[in-house]
Amino acid sequence: MKTSYIKIFAVVCTLGVALMASAQAPHSAYFLEGMVQRHELNAAFGGESNYVAIPGIAGLQAGVSSNFGLANFVFQRNDGLVTGLSSQVSADEFIGGMPANNRLEILADIPVVSVGFRALGGFNTIVIKERSFVSANVPSTLFEFLKVGDNTSIPSAQYNIENLSLYTNNYVELALGHSRKLPALEGFSYGAKVKLLAGLFAAEMNMKNIAIDFSAEKWMVEAQGESFLSSGMQYTYDENGVVSGIGIDKFRLGGFGFGVDLGAVYTPAALPELTVSLALNDIGFISWSQVNRAVSEGSYEFTGFDLSEDESAPIDEQLEELSDDVLDMLNLREAAPENHLRSLQTTLNVAAEYAILQRKISFGILSSTRFGAPYTYAEGMAVVNFRPCDWFQASINGSISNLGGALGALINFCPNGINIFAGCDYISPNMKFSEEGIPLYGMRLNLRAGIIVAFGKK
Repeated sequence: MKTSYIKIFAVVCTLGVALMASAQAPHSAYFLEGMVQRHELNAAFGGESNYVAIPGIAGLQAGVSSNFGLANFVFQRNDGLVTGLSSQVSADEFIGGMPANNRLEILADIPVVSVGFRALGGFNTIVIKERSFVSANVPSTLFEFLKVGDNTSIPSAQYNIENLSLYTNNYVELALGHSRKLPALEGFSYGAKVKLLAGLFAAEMNMKNIAIDFSAEKWMVEAQGESFLSSGMQYTYDENGVVSGIGIDKFRLGGFGFGVDLGAVYTPAALPELTVSLALNDIGFISWSQVNRAVSEGSYEFTGFDLSEDESAPIDEQLEELSDDVLDMLNLREAAPENHLRSLQTTLNVAAEYAILQRKISFGILSSTRFGAPYTYAEGMAVVNFRPCDWFQASINGSISNLGGALGALINFCPNGINIFAGCDYISPNMKFSEEGIPLYGMRLNLRAGIIVAFGKK
């Protein structure tokens, strides 16, 4: 059984969206003490109550981020739809409206167990969950080459395609956390989590550079990159030894790893309205053992694309044909298996909050920076928090990042015995959707709602 690399990756992306049920608190909950799971953002945060998160209703979260959409690749012509590679679409219309790097990210945490309780002089957490991360980066120069490079009226041309990547990382995490106050310094709390990781599946294709020298006689390609698959899948090859797709392999745990979260919170005794905090999450790694590898290196001749001239063919067939041709161009060939060490996506959170009216209203600023593959992500968020009574909290926020600006809000009902919440971190003002619900120009959205069983005196 085999299918194209890109089709497999698309299926993984789709499943990632469909299965996003997360125990991780959204950023807009960072300053709300009633959110018992906010220790996911800072290990020093202890819950106001003991809690048990019941799978299925513990907090359903769906999040996706992309800077491109359907309108960048599919165009209305006459009574039908055509791709940007169609002769009915000009190169300026296709490439001109496209980002320099087309990026997609999907993150998912699927909780199995999440428990928090007071003991041992502080607040303790036990969390077991499946974590998944999917990303893709496709430079616009690849589409420019596909659109213009096959023009026989051009005698010669050169293209340089950099940082074409597909990436997914999936593992199970067991996290044991503890936070407590420091008696020697009034108003100071600290916490840590230790994480044991079991790798389920990982895949990566990272083409650092693809240099194409096109002439009327031949196409010469010089590529530098590699791709790997962990257990569960394996490459299939064509008669020339070039990767043509992915086949199913026997599943086993593909790797093991270790991680740590660290956090600190300080409220000065001389200025109790102010709280500052710092957290480093997901410091660690996973070692993937004996992964299936394929590499592309050196110079070779490419015979060109064999795209169908029938533009009335269904779009999925055109895209499938295109993905096969792109794989041929990458010229990935079998290499010896190796162990791959991959760092986790370490995140730094730095925040400050100032409260007024006996903490019924507060103003917070949160800086969040994520390091690691596929690229660094930085965000600044300003939050206004409302606590009119001890059983209701709410926040509204605005954020700006290297993915753009957005608004968000969250409400949290937290009477004794229960924690009910709903909110959205990112609501972009320019999001538009097709009739089928597909984003037209990209989207960034993180919806979350759930019910947690809380017990013990606040």
